[in-house]
Amino acid sequence: MAKDEREQARRVLSFALDVAMQMFRQGLETAVIVRTVRGLALAGGVEDLRISVGVRAIHLQYCPGGEAEPLVLFGSVQANDARDIGRMGDLEALAVRAGAGTISPAEAERDAGILAQAGPTWPWYVSLLGGCLLAAMICLQANGTVLAAVVSAGLFVFANRVGWVLSTVGIAEFFQVAAKASTVLVVAISLLSLGVLTGHEAASLSAANLVLLLPILSLVSLVEDAVGDFHLMAAARIVTVLLLTGAIATGVMVVVSVANDLDILGEASRVSLAALPLALVPVTALAGSLGNAILMGTPARWWLLACGAGLVTSLVNWTGRSVLGLSTPVSIFLATTVLGILAGAAARILQVPTAVVTIPGLTGAVLPGPAMYLSLSQVFARVPGSWDAVAEAIVSTAAIGVGVVLGLQLATLRRPMARSPGERRREGVDLGV
Repeated sequence: MAKDEREQARRVLSFALDVAMQMFRQGLETAVIVRTVRGLALAGGVEDLRISVGVRAIHLQYCPGGEAEPLVLFGSVQANDARDIGRMGDLEALAVRAGAGTISPAEAERDAGILAQAGPTWPWYVSLLGGCLLAAMICLQANGTVLAAVVSAGLFVFANRVGWVLSTVGIAEFFQVAAKASTVLVVAISLLSLGVLTGHEAASLSAANLVLLLPILSLVSLVEDAVGDFHLMAAARIVTVLLLTGAIATGVMVVVSVANDLDILGEASRVSLAALPLALVPVTALAGSLGNAILMGTPARWWLLACGAGLVTSLVNWTGRSVLGLSTPVSIFLATTVLGILAGAAARILQVPTAVVTIPGLTGAVLPGPAMYLSLSQVFARVPGSWDAVAEAIVSTAAIGVGVVLGLQLATLRRPMARSPGERRREGVDLGV
């Protein structure tokens, strides 16, 4: 490879790696990132690229013609996923334009630099409003009253700001999450002691806010990576899930040990999560999907699509449980498979990130958050058989990721099955350390 060809290949791969690192920071699926890198490399004339996916890292190796000195690039991202859906869309659109050659390499590099410096899609206070709507909706799903839903929205803001203050002074994320969990219970117990809320209301708003701290999306991404053969990324996400779940448990236990004479956990263990009437299913799904869409930085032009995803998924889930009599994990698996198919179709037809459909859809419709919290509350309250409820909640959450991945793969079955050996070799990805 001549010197100028080598420099051209280095420039192409450097650009592809920069886009990949930005995608990692925004929480895009690992499979999408790998396809993007390969597509950008092929568009720049770099074929037979070897890609090795590690823990939040990509290793690129290009060695045409068996040269003794391969061109090697490595990129690593240590930050947690930002999951700004608007930024996801910008990055995917940039990759499509660059891969199709509709913009010059210089323009693509300039746009990538602009995106790297850009702020979130919405100001922090707008995102908080979306979180308030989501917290209120989950509270109502946990059989909370209107008063409890309003207080739940305000408590979400307060706990969020507590975490923000701790982050500004450099406190580790583990202690931020623990502090937010403690804040939720302290406020709920205080309102219960003052007689502002009943035990049932305090339990429902605690459920709503604590489940929003659970790393549900990381758990879903974990399953996606594991099913998609990105095992090192899945292993890294296991650590994240266990760490953040442990932080919530730590925050809860600190408060429980201090206020063990109050019966908020016992009250939580007695809350009944009855199935919502059909008339309320679309209402709560629309509100939850819209709230999460705003919280995750979805542009307004995609709000209707996000709400539609939540509506369809909730109706499929309700039908599975109330009409077909399926268990909760199976009905969630069915609903999220449909959600994945819709996301794949929307990505192909409307050219939008799959996250526009999947994240609002699953959070607004099938997230077993209240069940997860209430089952853990039963464990703390030493209710017989509580661990069975915990196991079912965990399986239900895992079913979300499996269903979404299956649906996305079903949506791509239109691709031709017969490929030449050269095409199969170019599509292969080496998964290594």
